[in-house]
Amino acid sequence: MRRNRVTALIYSCLKRGMTLSAIFLLVGCARSDALWGVVDKVCMTHYQQTNNPAPCQQIYMPEGKAHGFSVIQNPRYPYHFILVPTAKLSGIESPQLALEGRTDYFGYAWLMRHLLAWQYGAPVPDDRLGLAINSAYGRSQNQLHIHLTCLREDVRRQMLAERPYIQEEWRPLPDKLLRHTWYARRVMQPAVMGIYPINSVASYFHLSPEQLAEWGVAVIPTTYGEQKGFILLTTKRGWDRNNRASVESLLDKECTILPPAKL
Repeated sequence: MRRNRVTALIYSCLKRGMTLSAIFLLVGCARSDALWGVVDKVCMTHYQQTNNPAPCQQIYMPEGKAHGFSVIQNPRYPYHFILVPTAKLSGIESPQLALEGRTDYFGYAWLMRHLLAWQYGAPVPDDRLGLAINSAYGRSQNQLHIHLTCLREDVRRQMLAERPYIQEEWRPLPDKLLRHTWYARRVMQPAVMGIYPINSVASYFHLSPEQLAEWGVAVIPTTYGEQKGFILLTTKRGWDRNNRASVESLLDKECTILPPAKL
């Protein structure tokens, strides 16, 4: 009965044209499971009944719910998109991310940049963008989610300056980034699909899923000569003062790095 009441309330909200922000409030935005509630109880319910994922932008489940994901556009920042699995996964520390046959969430998240370009109304250079997943101590929601939006301009400049020192193996950056210690490595390939940055961090630092909870990971596109690639970044909670490994701080949801969109 309770599920029926929730479903009825959801449809009532959608029929009234309730915004994603309002639905977050309905589910309980202060709760750490609010994001999961929106995806599972709002977007999935609407998708299963009408084939429309609203208020999510997209739901993709070619191999079923256990391997699918949803795409959410931040109602406050139109150039900020979030990939959220349709399976219940707590975050970077979820053991399922280490299993064979796992979904390449980072690879799919990189494809969201086409939605950002559509929202912006013009092509967006890849090197203005970034992907990030926070640690368990640097996030507000206990459902795995990957952020895609613009890079901060100061982060982009520092990455350009330190690019020659970033090699194929994980090494500490020569200088602190946003006052914190980071490790970095480069991967030379044109797409994120197949990189699995979380698994790369876990393998190099010999981390169990539980230990991964203290780490955050970011992926930043770059070029070396004419070759496209990506810089992987990671930091750990407690390496520096006030470092909660909230790597989302590398990103700028307002996208001030881009020229004002033409009306």
